[in-house]
Amino acid sequence: CPVKTTNDKVLATVYKKKGTALISIASWADNDVKVKLNIDWKKLGIDPAKATITIPEIKNFQSAQQFSVNSELAVPKGKGLLLIVNQ
Repeated sequence: CPVKTTNDKVLATVYKKKGTALISIASWADNDVKVKLNIDWKKLGIDPAKATITIPEIKNFQSAQQFSVNSELAVPKGKGLLLIVNQ
């Protein structure tokens, strides 16, 4: 997987197409945690200089949030997030 988090109890899965990707983050941690993403941009196939990452609003799942690659993500215990990466 071209994306990992800084916590081994918070896992990432990537669904990618040319120039875009969906990153799914899920937590199996015992508490709410904050993580950063470690992205292998070459494996992901996206130029980091052109990349934008968004956390879209999904009713009854997540609120829209601003995100940059160096930001920490707050991931509640037993929950997850979906992020969209575009080039």
